[in-house]
Amino acid sequence: MSKQTLLAMGFAVALLSACGGGGGGAQVPAVTDAVPAAASSDPAAATSYVAALAAVPPSTTDTLEPVVVPDTLASSDTTEPAAVP
Repeated sequence: MSKQTLLAMGFAVALLSACGGGGGGAQVPAVTDAVPAAASSDPAAATSYVAALAAVPPSTTDTLEPVVVPDTLASSDTTEPAAVP
């Protein structure tokens, strides 16, 4: 292989590795770290947060710091109540 071929392959590898492929998008914090901002304005987000929080075993959260919860979580007067498992 020539020097140019090796150099070109090195650049290609560097460019491809810089992409990362992390998926992008907003990172959602763990339910034990923070309440999502959407939970105070979107009833579906509030319900999914409460369901995810209920799924966390208490034995894993006993030593964690308290989570700051908004004054009110979103609710809807027009839809049926959603079940939280």
